[in-house]
Formats: sequence, structure tokens, C-alpha cells
Amino acid sequence: MRIRKKINSLYIHIPFCSKICPYCDFVKLIKNDTFIKKYLVELNKDLLDVKNNYQKFKSIYIGGGTPSILNCEDLTNLLLILKKMLRSGGEFTIECNPEDINEEKLRIFKKYGINRISIGIQSFNNNILKEINRDYGIDYFKLINLVKKYIKNINVDLIYGFKNQTLTDLKEDLNNFVKLDINHLSIYSLIVDQNSIFFNKGYKEQNEDDSRIFYDYIVSFLRENNFERYEVSNFAKNKKYSKHNLNYWKNNEYVAVGIGASGYENNIRYTNSISFKDYIDGKRIVNKEEVSFKTKKEYFFITNLRIEKGFKIKEYNKVFKDDFLKTYKNIIEELKKDGLVKIKKGYFSCSDEGIAILDRILLKFL
Repeated sequence: MRIRKKINSLYIHIPFCSKICPYCDFVKLIKNDTFIKKYLVELNKDLLDVKNNYQKFKSIYIGGGTPSILNCEDLTNLLLILKKMLRSGGEFTIECNPEDINEEKLRIFKKYGINRISIGIQSFNNNILKEINRDYGIDYFKLINLVKKYIKNINVDLIYGFKNQTLTDLKEDLNNFVKLDINHLSIYSLIVDQNSIFFNKGYKEQNEDDSRIFYDYIVSFLRENNFERYEVSNFAKNKKYSKHNLNYWKNNEYVAVGIGASGYENNIRYTNSISFKDYIDGKRIVNKEEVSFKTKKEYFFITNLRIEKGFKIKEYNKVFKDDFLKTYKNIIEELKKDGLVKIKKGYFSCSDEGIAILDRILLKFL
């Protein structure tokens, strides 16, 4: 009998987009029907291999790129395979751009088990949308009401920190989000990565002081509207956390399939080829890193301290065969004195102020 590996999460990367967003540094390609067909043939080979070698997953996440750009036939074929790989009661997420969502695709999503949708709105502000090459006229309230007919668990992505964006602009975006009456928001500060169009144009990130003002307002506003921050950039009502992303943030293993996708298995972090030609030619993993004891500990802090709840001290002690409170006694006392960390019910976590300056706290432990 074949013994299948047990890992909780599976990520699938669909790299195609109709437009390239100037802030994006993910692996992506402009939509081409011929390339899509070739890509899906290779992707299906990988998924069959995963199906044969792994137990069913607690969470499956289709990201990109723009997965929703696939036509109905291609979506049906892909989701038919993936539905069989999800455990009963598992979380099944797909990322979508607003302009791709229609009733036919939503019917397909529901039929094949997708129960969570993440919509990349990014901003409700027309000037910002033009700036990021996402200038489309969409009635978001009508769109979200349509989605709710088929999928109740909805996330929206927003970005803040654009050039010339004011606090008033941010407030309007957040007010519009709340009016959608959904249960999850992922909101990120704009980062200008080296592989992005913005970087090549010399676009500057928001300065640290303004970014802090924006972030503090976001946290305060969302809490007033019954959203709980459960991770640095993620807020949920009614405990509707992203199970898939929590698996990442708890530094657990995950399988990754598709061009440029990164995974973590058996103490190995790996990245698939970012070359479309190589991927089509059957070349997959191009980079592997065996995670040393030291690096594993670093990843543990980097991921777990992003979570509002932090980590269970007993879990740290068990994983690293160490006494956390004893080993880091002086650091913990210093940070507690400054009101940056707390210990509650056996968990070690950052305070509000600590999360706001998380990078500085991590330096203490790394």
C-alpha cells in the first residue's frame, strides 16, 4: 500500500494576467491562450503527482497572477481535479480580480467546492486605480452581493501608502469596505520591490512616520467595526480567519505547485522555476534550501510573531528542545518593560506597539 504524506496545505500558482500591476513582483505573464493551454497540461501532471503522493489537504489556495482569468472550461477542468484533493470541511480559496467575476464562474466555483474567495480590489479610489493600471468601472456593492449568492466567505485585498494618498483617502477606502458587509480584509502597505514597474520608474514608498499613522488608523477603525486583527495585515469578523495563510504564519509545511511557487516540506524550502519555457519543458524545482536548526528558529519567530496571538511557549520548547523564557530572559524583560510584548495564557506575543515595530523586535531574537 502506498503511504501518502500528510501535509495540511496546497498552493497552486496561475501566472497569467490581463494587465501587469506596477507594484507586483510575483511571477506573471500576459494572458495568452496558447500558453495557458500548455501551462495547464504541465500543471495537471504535477497535480496528479501530488494526488498520488499526499493525503487530502485541509486547505487549497489558487493564487497568481490572476486565477480568475481562466475561461470556464479551463476552470472546470482544474477544479474537478482539486476538489478530489480537499478534505471534507476543508478551506478552498481562489483569488479573483473584480472584472473577471461573473455568475457563470461563480456557479463553477460553488459546484467544485470553492468556499472562500479573495478579491483584489486594492482601492475604491479612481485616481489610485488609474495609477496602478486597474482603471475599471465596477459597482462593487452589486458585485459583492452577486458573490454572496454563491460564496459567503469573502476576503478583499486593499493597499495603502500610494503617492499623494491622504489619510482622508484611506478613510474613504475603509468606509467603503465596511459597507460591503463581508468578514475579512487583507490590507497591505505598498512595497516597491526591485522586480516591479514602480521600482523601475523610481516610485517611492510612503515614509515611515506616515505609514505608522495610516496603520494605527486602520487597526483602530477596524476594531471599532468589529474586526479582529489576527495577523499584522489581516482582519476578520466572527473568527473567519484564513486557515491556509495561518498555516504559513505558524511555520507549518505546505506543498506548492506551478511556475515560481514556493513550498516547505521535510525541512526543505523550495522554489519552482520562474521560466515559462523551463516549466513547460518539465523542469520544476530550481532552488532548494535545507533549513538548518538556526534558520528554522529564525523562521519560527518571523512567522509566529506576525500573529496577534503569538506562539505557545510550550510549543517552542518542544520544537527546539529549549526553555524559551530562560534563554531569552533578558530580552523578554526588556521588551515587556517597554510594553512591546506580553505573556498570556502560555502564549508569547507582541503588543499593539510591538506589532507596529515588529522588525525591530525580530532583530532581538534573530
